[in-house]
Amino acid sequence: MNIKKIALFGNPVYHSKSPIIHKIFSYITNIPYSYNKINVSNKNFNIIAKNFFDFGGYGANITLPFKKKAFYLCDLLTERAKLSKSVNVITKINNKYLLGDNTDGIGFINDLKRLYIIYKKKKILIIGAGGAARGIIPPLLLYNNNIIITNRTLEKAKKISKEFNNLGNIKYISNKKLFNKKFDIIINATSCSIKNKLPNLFNNIINSNTFCYDMVYSKKNTYFLKWCLRKSKYINDGLGMLISQAAYSFLLWHNKMPSIKLSIEIFKKINYN
Repeated sequence: MNIKKIALFGNPVYHSKSPIIHKIFSYITNIPYSYNKINVSNKNFNIIAKNFFDFGGYGANITLPFKKKAFYLCDLLTERAKLSKSVNVITKINNKYLLGDNTDGIGFINDLKRLYIIYKKKKILIIGAGGAARGIIPPLLLYNNNIIITNRTLEKAKKISKEFNNLGNIKYISNKKLFNKKFDIIINATSCSIKNKLPNLFNNIINSNTFCYDMVYSKKNTYFLKWCLRKSKYINDGLGMLISQAAYSFLLWHNKMPSIKLSIEIFKKINYN
């Protein structure tokens, strides 16, 4: 049997639970494949990724900070990837071309539906303007939500808001001007939680009904979620999104959808006990 060779590219990747998730997918679908983590630098990402596919690689997941680079690495792109202008999953087709997709958005929306949090015309704050934010902005706008985006480097937030303003109502704002503004949903799309840091925010942007979502998965509450708990009891980390986007990656590679609900249950039994 020809085992498909798949890898995760990013920096850092030591913390990633993706190999565990894909072992779960393999178990519940009875589809064997290899899945390994590859830590790469910004300088050598293109070379190492190309070599991987040139020498037998079939598919890849792309995580921080290379989703934009992966977008330009691919020969072909899905509509989701074109909309988000970033790629988090690649597959090789006809043993020749690299097809790039973005499953972050559909994975995120799927998790909000699981949590009964997906609404229309809500006021949403997105913190961060990198590849993670790019993946979730298009579907949130297509649900007619109003998005405010902020970033440590304001120019990046300005650029991303201009790129997506044709899809709906999205504006950028500096951290200082967030003072006293109120939101229905606050999403941390930065890498701060991986580094055990907290984005620079004002406490008064959260009230008791604000739903806070950290796109980073952590066994314990991240610094961001601990900060949110001071004002709101409605918090969630990125585990459901992580498994959902991985399931849609699996679908692209194997033409079969693993059960997201069962995968979450198994993952929690393995990691929470």
